[in-house]
Amino acid sequence: MTPNNPAGHARVAADCLDRLVREVRDGRAEWGHPHAVRQAAEDLTRVADAIATALQQMAAALDPRAPHTARSAAALHSAGQAAVTTATQLRLARRTLY
Repeated sequence: MTPNNPAGHARVAADCLDRLVREVRDGRAEWGHPHAVRQAAEDLTRVADAIATALQQMAAALDPRAPHTARSAAALHSAGQAAVTTATQLRLARRTLY
């Protein structure tokens, strides 16, 4: 059995986050209660953790013999570190929300 292409999952996740931002910006959704902010912080922590893991997997999938692979892998690694930092900051925000 051939494995699925995970890029489709990334597209769905990106579309969902775009919709979230658009609906809040356009006033169709709002962060009306601290509980909603707290829950969203927990969910976005999961997203940031998953992004960090996916970036690591993407870097590992690159062919080391291909041109520019080292630069691409370094950029993916840097993005992964930023995602880990994001998840850490979201955890801190979640803990400080009441």
